[in-house]
Amino acid sequence: MSAVCEVLRRARLDQGIDLATVAARTKIKARYLQAIEAGEPKSLPGGFFYRSFAHQYATFLGVDTSEIDAEIDRVLSPNAPLPSPMPAQQRDMKLSSGSRGARKYFSYAALVLILVACSGIDDWWHESRAAATERIESRAPVAEKTAQRRTPSPATGRVSLASVSQVGAGPAAAAAGSRVELALTATEETWLSVSSDGTPVFSGLLEANQTKTIEGKEFAKLRVGNAAGLEVRLNGKPLGPLGGHGQVRDLAFTSDKFQFVLSPKEGE
Repeated sequence: MSAVCEVLRRARLDQGIDLATVAARTKIKARYLQAIEAGEPKSLPGGFFYRSFAHQYATFLGVDTSEIDAEIDRVLSPNAPLPSPMPAQQRDMKLSSGSRGARKYFSYAALVLILVACSGIDDWWHESRAAATERIESRAPVAEKTAQRRTPSPATGRVSLASVSQVGAGPAAAAAGSRVELALTATEETWLSVSSDGTPVFSGLLEANQTKTIEGKEFAKLRVGNAAGLEVRLNGKPLGPLGGHGQVRDLAFTSDKFQFVLSPKEGE
């Protein structure tokens, strides 16, 4: 146990990161991180959570998770069997060793059942949050969506299906090159789905005042379920208001610009 806590604590200090930053980025409570670094797994809800949180912590710090997982498995495994009895006691101990084997088997079975139950509870919780998010999205006013997706063009009378905003190409933008960095800050609870270079990187709720940073090489895409509740910076440049309360917006980003994208349903 001391090896795990010492490795993680030393890696964090070597990188100059405080526990508050780790807690914000991993969504693990600071008191649980302190317990892991102190070698006190009993301060966590259970062995399953200790194993999971320590694995996430090691991944965040870039520590070899295979060594961390192996050490945790060794420490959390059942105690080694008792020493062999004296010859005069061997007959009686044969029966008790069989009982110990049965108890060990049931202990393993109980551990497996607990892990399966925890996994099921976690899946149910995420499905419930996703269903709640879908209900919030479905309540967005239809009239507001229609007004914002179809803006008449004075010259031709046609309907504009997307609006494009350019981000000023100052010295910082020139230095960034083709890098795409999104700094997302929730001013109120809002649902997000973000992908970077075509790979999904986050999908879930951000609470008020929570932040998330997304980095990509060429492009990124964002879907927000409450446009008024999110502030976005592209490579350090604030983008301004994205929409109204409860409004669902889809955006695409490159290194020097972003664009509102209409879903197929909105374009009909």
